[in-house]
Amino acid sequence: MMYLSSFAMTEPQDKIHLYYPCWLNVWESHMYNLALKSTKSHAWGFKRFGTSIDGYTREMIRTPRYKDYIDAMEQASDLALQQLSAKQRMQLFKSRTAFIYVDSWGESGPFENISSALHTAIIDTLPKNLVKKFSVKDFTCKIRGEKQSLVQAMKVAEDYLNWDLFDYVVICAAYRAIPVLVFSEEDIGVNKKEKKRSDDFKMNLSVERVGCFIFSRQESPIKVKCGHYVIPEDDQQLLTDIIEKESDINVFAFSGMRKMASEQTLLKNENNSPFKAINLTDKYGNSGCLSPALSWIYLEQQASDYGKMRTIVPDNFGGYSWFDTWYS
Repeated sequence: MMYLSSFAMTEPQDKIHLYYPCWLNVWESHMYNLALKSTKSHAWGFKRFGTSIDGYTREMIRTPRYKDYIDAMEQASDLALQQLSAKQRMQLFKSRTAFIYVDSWGESGPFENISSALHTAIIDTLPKNLVKKFSVKDFTCKIRGEKQSLVQAMKVAEDYLNWDLFDYVVICAAYRAIPVLVFSEEDIGVNKKEKKRSDDFKMNLSVERVGCFIFSRQESPIKVKCGHYVIPEDDQQLLTDIIEKESDINVFAFSGMRKMASEQTLLKNENNSPFKAINLTDKYGNSGCLSPALSWIYLEQQASDYGKMRTIVPDNFGGYSWFDTWYS
């Protein structure tokens, strides 16, 4: 059990740009078509840091200005710090603090037009400017785990706080929506019967986001507990675990782009259920490893004054991770 003392997330202010396949990028276009089939979609939109209305849209989606992405990480960290009181900020700077950097791809520098070794290190290894900002001297690391990386970092943070190794754990997470990597991640084999797309137009939306999350054991309105990784025997077992064993949950939030059968059942029966079920990707757009954190954005915007939310993070292999959030 731990408390989310402060958090902030930022995303591009520019409009959504539609992706168009091109014969100059044959492999990327091929992965695009496969990803559309596996997600039963008709188009793909991107919202990326560093795009400009003056640029050529089709190429700008592939190679936006990476410096805007780096600056956004700095801005999110500043916002998270500003939400703390002056006393809390001073405690954070003087306490035992661990820093965890999270992204989806591990190394994305080869896909950027980077001319600076310092900027390559910030994106691919560890943003030392953020380590310095939080006065971290004890522990730093990077976790790369695709869609599950933020949840994995939260589990590490929870252990460190429960074991009293650190007083604060700062997690800075970033999602860079590089088209060829986005399409490759969603290229999952499905049954031929399931590949048929509906007649209704459906567009997938990938939104770049960066976030900063400060966890501690000091009480705050948001309390978080991480669960374990689960591989259910079938969808009926998952529904049973969700509905019968967790009667105190008000909201179930799913962060996957591809809906599980159990999720579809819950969304269809929402009006007859004692709890609310939402899909974060449908509501806010997909942000890879940062999609689960959108559940806290939802709590800020639309949830009731108090309750419990369970966020379910499916992977590409039939399993899922989860964490619970108490809010008051």
